[in-house]
Amino acid sequence: MSLLIGACGDSTGTTSDAATTTTGQSTTADTGQESTTAMPTTANTPTTGEVPGTSTSSTSSTSSTSSTSDTGDTADTIDPSAATTGDDPVVCGDGEVAASEACDDGNKDNTDACLDTCVAASCGDGFIQADVEACDDANADNTDACLDTCAAASCGDGFIQTDVEACDDGNAVEEDGCLATCVEASCGDKIVWEGVEACDDGNMVDDDACSNTCASASCGDGVVQAGLGEECDDKNLVDTDDCLNSCKLSSCGDGVVWAGKEDCDDGGANNDETGPCRTDCTLCECQGNDLMGMTCGDFGFSCGALACDGCGFDTGDCASPGAPNFMGKVGPSFNDGCWQQCEGYLDVNGGDDIPTAWGNDCVGVEFSRLRVVCGTGLNSYRYITVEKNVFKDGLNGYPENGLISEAKDQGGAGFPIDNVIYAENNQPNTGRSWWNGGNGCDENSTNITFNNFCTYEASNCFGQNIQGERYLWVYVAP
Repeated sequence: MSLLIGACGDSTGTTSDAATTTTGQSTTADTGQESTTAMPTTANTPTTGEVPGTSTSSTSSTSSTSSTSDTGDTADTIDPSAATTGDDPVVCGDGEVAASEACDDGNKDNTDACLDTCVAASCGDGFIQADVEACDDANADNTDACLDTCAAASCGDGFIQTDVEACDDGNAVEEDGCLATCVEASCGDKIVWEGVEACDDGNMVDDDACSNTCASASCGDGVVQAGLGEECDDKNLVDTDDCLNSCKLSSCGDGVVWAGKEDCDDGGANNDETGPCRTDCTLCECQGNDLMGMTCGDFGFSCGALACDGCGFDTGDCASPGAPNFMGKVGPSFNDGCWQQCEGYLDVNGGDDIPTAWGNDCVGVEFSRLRVVCGTGLNSYRYITVEKNVFKDGLNGYPENGLISEAKDQGGAGFPIDNVIYAENNQPNTGRSWWNGGNGCDENSTNITFNNFCTYEASNCFGQNIQGERYLWVYVAP
């Protein structure tokens, strides 16, 4: 005989599943109500703990029964493993930390230290832990707005935030190529990039001390820095063009020869008096005694001695006089001026070899100087140079002093002079006269005397003690 045992339902009408047990006998009340409990006999209970005659499906139904509250809310989840082991069920959110849970704070808040999955909050879980994390994007990408440390990306964190930062070297050093603002260093940012820029003044003015390429201004950079004293800058190493390597404009007197413009340039040594370079940077025609091979003939004169006044030619001793009337004894040639012979005599013992009026051929108006020469031949003589044509102009006194400028022999060696000239009636070529002193007929005397009743009409002959015949030659020059 079968007995159906049913549980009383709750106020909502919900009933538990019935369990059918075959016992072979049953007890029923005479009133006809169902019994609330059916207890099997001890002898019929299996050793496995199963109730004899109970179906498997009925048992499973009993173990999976859910408990509901009067309000109908679902209870916290029960860990299925607890039912099979016989332990109390694990419910995440009940506030009790089971062995299988990292935490259980009894709430659904995922911004505290325990997630609603009873897992301890951590960076990378996708939830921002309040007062602990600034962000949590659940990824390891450090180029977005949230780092893998759950700190918000910022300039100086060492990571380049995409589309936000150009660089990020993680330091506050401004001179290393990345500014403290995470902007790449560049010329014009007013920060000198060490090892790359020499300067950075943050402006676009190219002629100040720092160029637009952030190079320090310097002579030779091709930019004229007027404020630094530059007058030009041709960016080359040629020092002979119109801009010196000092960035100064070329000019006469700067000490550098400007090619095609200047002949010379000795700087402060340029001198118009002594040369060799004049103050207008032209070369002197001559230098000292160096006539550069030039003669009076190069300047259109027929004779004379060209001189150099230190820088330019002096043609004062150059001339083109007419030839004097000369038909006498030919004397030596002189090349120290425009000397032309006007008289020439051979004076022998006795006789009247030199007339009283002996200088008439030397009085031409173009001749202003005289040279009186006495000797035994063309290679042995002495002479004096007189800076006045006394044949033409006479003397100013008896004697006249200072007319003799030189007294030399054929080799150029000098001899002593008194530098006076005497003449009767102050006219040396019409009577007696004494040149370079007033001695009489003494052959050892360094003067020369004409027509003085001596053995020779030309006595003494400048102290050569000839004691015999001698030549007298006279020259004139402009």
